[in-house]
Amino acid sequence: MASKFKQIQLQMLDQHLTSIQMCDRPSDGWIGAIRKALGMSMRQLGKRIGVTQQSASRLEANEIDGSITLKSLRKVAEGLDCQLIYALVPLKGRLQNIVYAQALKKAKEIVEPVYHTMLLESQEVGGMQSKIREIADELSKDPSSKLWD
Repeated sequence: MASKFKQIQLQMLDQHLTSIQMCDRPSDGWIGAIRKALGMSMRQLGKRIGVTQQSASRLEANEIDGSITLKSLRKVAEGLDCQLIYALVPLKGRLQNIVYAQALKKAKEIVEPVYHTMLLESQEVGGMQSKIREIADELSKDPSSKLWD
């Protein structure tokens, strides 16, 4: 039952994440781009979020260099009448692709030493790739922390 639940959870997350439309962050950051598009000065932004102009400027710079906290970014977003949307989006399209790629690695770790030993003992060896895929299919059906060891 837990395995079925994991699969449903993975499928639902995949479906949600693939619907997210991503775009690159503007060169002057989202804070700067939106503030300027709204015609808002740094002083006005600072006043809206309850900080000095210098602190607002620092927050804008921190976003650009990647050191801003989510808490600060959320506060600035609210001051700009915006909503902060935070997501981790898989590089390989879907979470299932990440799981399967790891399952393939793990399956190779399991199968290759056995096939190597069989070759050394001059035993009949065949279908190594199909065996790796078979094990990877099984491992990816029920992803667990053991998959990542």
